[in-house]
Amino acid sequence: MIRAIAARGMARAFAINATRLCEKARKAQNSLPAATAALGRLLSAAVMMGGTIKEGERIILRVEADGPVEGIYAEAYPDGRVRGYLRNPHVNPPSREGKLDVGRAVGTNGELIVVRDLRMRVPYIGRVPLQSGEIGDDLAYYFATSEQQPAAVGLGVLVDVDNSVLAAGGYIVQPLTGASEDVIAHLEANIRTAPPPTDLVLAHRDPEAMLAVLLAGMEMEVLERITPRFFCGCTRAKSRLALRALGEAELREMIAAGEPALVNCDFCAKHYEFTPPELEKLLGEMRQANPDDARE
Repeated sequence: MIRAIAARGMARAFAINATRLCEKARKAQNSLPAATAALGRLLSAAVMMGGTIKEGERIILRVEADGPVEGIYAEAYPDGRVRGYLRNPHVNPPSREGKLDVGRAVGTNGELIVVRDLRMRVPYIGRVPLQSGEIGDDLAYYFATSEQQPAAVGLGVLVDVDNSVLAAGGYIVQPLTGASEDVIAHLEANIRTAPPPTDLVLAHRDPEAMLAVLLAGMEMEVLERITPRFFCGCTRAKSRLALRALGEAELREMIAAGEPALVNCDFCAKHYEFTPPELEKLLGEMRQANPDDARE
């Protein structure tokens, strides 16, 4: 992923080749093509938007809608780390005009939620109604209405016949405050004549070469290069904390059932198993930490 400015600072742009990270996410989710495309678009956008925040901060993108995917989540950091999941990854409606019908998979009756967690007391949260469910259109609407910063957003994921990701990525291009009408017109003309996002990725692979097409005829300066990567961060210790959060009553029920407890990670699909003796040990630790509760 690269972040750049152009036209003497009157425009900024981001571009990403997210093919590898989207394939890793697809494998983790075991998703079908349309669902893969929806998640891949949101992950790509999250990484690029992560280029606007500082170390220790994060961007969260959520889509809540009435389509069979049900919901999508992506969380990105400024160093290129990103993770995400689909509530229902096994969705692949019939193609529309030879293309994956992402809008039908996602749905149009819902909202896009953008959270900028800047490590302040209250994070910034923006919400906009979905425009098409295609993700790119919805993000462009968010930039224009919630941030009052128009943007051209192009996102795409090309899936092979074996369901693997052949190409994924896209761009965000924005005229900045004070941009001249000539610069805005030049950007619009470039975007209008540019190939679709997946064609850009297939033809150029390098995000800088992708931006060279989108910003043709404008002096471009690359500010940052980041390698995007899918990460999870789940551990057995964190899963143990999740069990502890269930409370003593639920843990006692699980122990009484005599079966191992499974904690499943939404992001990477790892499974953590805790045997009844391990649950009893955890319950004992909770009672020691809260002796008053244990006497009730």
